[in-house]
Amino acid sequence: MDVRRLQFIGGSSYMISIPKNWVRNNNLEQGDEIVLNVEDECILIVPKKISESSKIIKGHVRGLQQYDEEFLRRFIYAIYIQGLDEIVIEDDKITPRILTKISEIVRSMIGMEIIYAQDGKIVLRCMNTPDFDFNGVLRRMYQIIESMIDGIIESIETKDERALEEIKYFEVDLDRLYLLALREQHRRVKELSISVKWHDLRMIIGARMVTKLIEEIADSLRDFSIYVKGLSDANELIKVLKEIKTAFSEMLKAYTESNLGMSEKVIKDTDRLLLEIRNLELPGGEINYRMALETLKEVCKNIKSIGEVSFNRSVREMMAQESKHVV
Repeated sequence: MDVRRLQFIGGSSYMISIPKNWVRNNNLEQGDEIVLNVEDECILIVPKKISESSKIIKGHVRGLQQYDEEFLRRFIYAIYIQGLDEIVIEDDKITPRILTKISEIVRSMIGMEIIYAQDGKIVLRCMNTPDFDFNGVLRRMYQIIESMIDGIIESIETKDERALEEIKYFEVDLDRLYLLALREQHRRVKELSISVKWHDLRMIIGARMVTKLIEEIADSLRDFSIYVKGLSDANELIKVLKEIKTAFSEMLKAYTESNLGMSEKVIKDTDRLLLEIRNLELPGGEINYRMALETLKEVCKNIKSIGEVSFNRSVREMMAQESKHVV
């Protein structure tokens, strides 16, 4: 730790010296501009040229370790969520078949396009606008979940198994939004880690957890739509699913509005729903019926987890408001 003494100069200003090695390592000279990022008791000093260059993020990959589709999908997704604006992949072993696989993977990611593909080189570029609306994406994720629930209920009531099979397409759409949200959260964390905005960083970490939980809810609903096909009696499941939808809708309101009372209600309601589901578990029942109940349990647990995130966020914001009024 390097401790420097604060000096009072000119009758109205304070000054502190900067280590010479830091100036040299950043290729700075007298007269160069630096940026002061001020957050409560912290000040982060960043050379202006570094602060400006951080707005455009590029990445370079030399050589793919594997070429099977599962690996490529996981690898490209991992690159995508890092928040890079442009990705260059160079590998002499990229064949037309591998390029086709990569093209199919890229089509599943919002905003990403291949702008160059030749001579063992692929350039991916994100076409997203800089004004990313996280709340808008979050609302769309909520809408997809509600559409999945409505679609499942209607399909069971009308005994339309084909419609149940189409529920999986909702989950695919939600996965694309989840990757986009994760990507933008990575970008924000990188930007905020430069400016030391700890409050905003906590908000993004919470948002990342929420989007992951929503993605898992969609997975569970997709599985539920598979298990309920052909059940002789699903009336009790429909009843629980409708209550889950209500809890989910209230959870959205609680999280987006930082509503402490609503967050508490969601937590209690999901506990009650979990008890209801357990009471529906009968020994010797249909295996698909029992599996469907398990997926509903997972949905309730994830909704409750979001409620707890919302509760903690509400308390944190309440305490922050109170501290502003303390003299």
